[in-house]
Amino acid sequence: MKQDIKKGALYLLAASFLFSSMQAASKALYYISSFERTFYFSAVAAVLFFAVCRYRKEPLRGKRPDLLFLRSLFGFVSTIFLFLSSTKDFPIANVSLLSSTSTIFALVAACVWLKEKMNKGQIAALILAFIGVIAILQPRLTGIEMSAVYGLLGGLLAGMAYTVVRRLKDDATPYTMTFYFMAFSALASLPIVMVQGFTPLHGKEIALLIFMGLCMSFAQLFLSYAYQYAPSTKISVYLYSQNLFAFLIGIIAFHEIPDIISICGGILLIGAGILNFYEVRKEAEYERKNEKSVSGV
Repeated sequence: MKQDIKKGALYLLAASFLFSSMQAASKALYYISSFERTFYFSAVAAVLFFAVCRYRKEPLRGKRPDLLFLRSLFGFVSTIFLFLSSTKDFPIANVSLLSSTSTIFALVAACVWLKEKMNKGQIAALILAFIGVIAILQPRLTGIEMSAVYGLLGGLLAGMAYTVVRRLKDDATPYTMTFYFMAFSALASLPIVMVQGFTPLHGKEIALLIFMGLCMSFAQLFLSYAYQYAPSTKISVYLYSQNLFAFLIGIIAFHEIPDIISICGGILLIGAGILNFYEVRKEAEYERKNEKSVSGV
């Protein structure tokens, strides 16, 4: 497919909006347990991705089921933590910002697991992110708000999941990975929901749960399309628009505005993510130039 950075960026913006919309729907259903929300939206997404995989003749299992299991496990636990953080009183913008720490945690995980090295710019990004997280967590003598802790844990597990995805890139397609992840999440949450008991659902709850599944499905598809049009080193920075969308949705739908300390922490987190993006891009361009010089091109 011909490279088209504009189209790739537009697809990423659409995916970011859908992820924010899913978080908003999850917040609206705060009174339904995290496992039950995960079961319903994952079941909807799994059915849709099963149909997509069949239509595209994609395998339902990749070459590395062990890594697919790890990616799905980390993603599943991350989802549970992020849903736990989506409470009635915790701003959706803060949930989105804490989930964005996944890129920083993925950087750390890559250093530990994949033996990659951080340059000075990435170390600076890590320090900025740490300060930003502290600002959002706002620790006090009485402790840290659990919703913030859950959001941070969600970002940590998502970062680990993305690190596994990097190992899987040659062994499973994005469609296969997403189907496996959604099917795993639905099956893993079902026994717990059966023990807890199902919440009686009305039209509003059913519509929102289906909406969450559709948002996840199309967001994942748009992500796949985006990276077909342009490499991540050129467009992944647009994923940070999810935080802006979450901020706007929080104001419009829930009449909430994070306090000034959280906003400053969010600016530091987004800045750290953008700095890391440019450092990765710089390294990729440097490696590409070296390859060309070695090959004599």
